[in-house]
Amino acid sequence: MIKKLIVNADDFGLSEGVCLGILKAHRDGILTSTTCMMNMENIEKYLEMTKAYPNLGLGVHLNITVGKPLTKVSFIDEKGNFKSRDTYKNREAIVLQEELYQEWKAQIEKFIKITGHKPTHLDSHHHVHLLKSNRDVVLKLAHEYDLPIRQETYLQKDFEPVYFEELFYNQDATFEMINMILHKDVENYELMCHPAMIDWKLYQISSYHLRRAHELDLLCSQKVKKMTKDIEFINYHAIKKI
Repeated sequence: MIKKLIVNADDFGLSEGVCLGILKAHRDGILTSTTCMMNMENIEKYLEMTKAYPNLGLGVHLNITVGKPLTKVSFIDEKGNFKSRDTYKNREAIVLQEELYQEWKAQIEKFIKITGHKPTHLDSHHHVHLLKSNRDVVLKLAHEYDLPIRQETYLQKDFEPVYFEELFYNQDATFEMINMILHKDVENYELMCHPAMIDWKLYQISSYHLRRAHELDLLCSQKVKKMTKDIEFINYHAIKKI
């Protein structure tokens, strides 16, 4: 059975409803961590809200698929927004590595400037850091800032491994799935989730919207709290260097 569990909400900053849902899931549920989209509007205001929750782990959700970049890059559309996730569906789409490095570094630096500290870890919107063309960039940044990366701790070698699977999502975001995950025979596990209070902005910009409210209910439910009573809840701050 899992010994230590990170419950990380992606997409902090995507909309106000997303941020409010994530904070509720932490305050009233089992959520321990979130990753922040630093190029989104009002992210400064949303990060200010997290000051009331000092035990909430805050990472950076590296992004090249939603919103406008922080730096000058070539992988944008005619409106100046990042190209959509469809651009990367073949998992082989190429972006210039130096541009990508500067953009993702700007997103990390913006987080540090606003919060006054480093993020707990790195992951990415739509898992684009796992693309073959992007992996070297995220590994370089992780080494530079001395941070673990979702799904890449086994490559970094200098952090305890955190087991990760994309299981708790959409129709599989259920009590049954949480119970199955809890019985994994691993030391550290990250449960990725997407809780939210639905607002119009989220409904417009994300195809994954109504199910987020369902996830929020699950994460805050007494049934899930009872299921996880023997688990030690942590965030990436607790992942030690080897």
